[in-house]
Amino acid sequence: MTPPPISNVASLAPAGWESSLAGRFMSALFRAYYDESVRYAVLRNYERWPEHFGKDVDLVVHRNDLPVSHAIVQRIAAEQGLVWTVRAKRSGHVTYYVTPRTPDGAESGLLLDLRPDVVHQGFVYLPGERVLDSRRLDHGGFYVPSAALESLGILLHCVLDARTVRESYRARLLELGLGDPTEFRAVAESIVGRKLALALAEAVDAGAPERALQLRGALFRACALRNPEAPKRWLRSRAGAVADKLRATLRPPGHLVILVGPDGCGKTTSAELVCERFAATRVPVSAVYLGAQKPLLPTRKLSQKLRKRRAQAGAPREIKDVNRRQRLRGLVHIMADKWARYLLQVRPRLVRGEVVVLDRYFYDLRVFPHPLVRKGWVERVVMACIPEPALAFCLTADPALITARKNELTVAETTRQIECYRGLRRWVLNFGELPADGDRPKVIDRIAGDVLALYASHRAPERI
Repeated sequence: MTPPPISNVASLAPAGWESSLAGRFMSALFRAYYDESVRYAVLRNYERWPEHFGKDVDLVVHRNDLPVSHAIVQRIAAEQGLVWTVRAKRSGHVTYYVTPRTPDGAESGLLLDLRPDVVHQGFVYLPGERVLDSRRLDHGGFYVPSAALESLGILLHCVLDARTVRESYRARLLELGLGDPTEFRAVAESIVGRKLALALAEAVDAGAPERALQLRGALFRACALRNPEAPKRWLRSRAGAVADKLRATLRPPGHLVILVGPDGCGKTTSAELVCERFAATRVPVSAVYLGAQKPLLPTRKLSQKLRKRRAQAGAPREIKDVNRRQRLRGLVHIMADKWARYLLQVRPRLVRGEVVVLDRYFYDLRVFPHPLVRKGWVERVVMACIPEPALAFCLTADPALITARKNELTVAETTRQIECYRGLRRWVLNFGELPADGDRPKVIDRIAGDVLALYASHRAPERI
């Protein structure tokens, strides 16, 4: 590999780079790469930097420099007070995501996608060393491929990865052309052969890159013929991906976060606000209601309709008090419906790796007014059968204040339920109480910060 020219990255501080999280992070990353001699090149989509970094930043990094790059990303995130996650994909990509410690609902964070070679599902179609050998300094002070390699890389990405030529890539290909035509044809010929290299060059030169789309199958075969390891890596990548899905089905990688408390404490509103905080980020967070008011089982829906009809017929509304009693059959019916919704609405999200914020949970059975529920042996058996959440928050406040919000419980019943939920402390490891009568934004800050810390703690290994 030819040595790079002296970089001017040390003086990288033009207007705009310090005005955004992505700009500050990338500026520090390029400086550290230069200081520690990491061989890299920005693959594409850098023309609008630092005003707009797009949905992600694609870099080719020399395979031997990936451990150094990993340590640099980790260090810069710590220095800038950011939370970071990383995923080493079967395809060979290493994907980092950095975001503020407390999601604010506006900052989307930065997605950094590193790879030693340019691949499609593990199939190498453009060796990374070719890209790095051609690299040059952009005016922004970072390394990019030569015009010929950038054009070839974009064209192959459109054909082999995206299977379409979107308008932004069409415009960029028209701007770049072939770069150095000799270099374009020489590299293309080395990876797909002379005939296909000429066809690719003609498509770009004629300003019609969509012509190359019909060559997709031939390009894959040509790459496999000249690089027998490519199809082997593709097969290993696909087999690994299937194994990962099976493993996720058996042991879901997602996280369960629950909000509990008596009616009127603000569980539904809090769950929705937490999801809004993460809407702009790449952390998958969703809210699910697991209370008794939205049943799934037909029998539960029927019983709910009958109760509504009785209420419409003029039956007085019942204010629930501590002296009420309910039949155990009703509890079994409710719990069966909750399990059905958990298996159909919650577990699939956990399998996909989401953070699921539940408004209510199976723990509501603790407040069910039946003597059997209070038996110690019943509690031990039931709690052993319930999937323990990763985080549990109990929203509490003055019982009179909570009661006044909905007027569905008496003050005494609200007080009893709060104490029942507080008893979860001995069963749930990460259990905490939050005020339901204070500064709601601070409460949401606390929940969102804990959710992000939980998510990152399982996706930030010390080594790659």
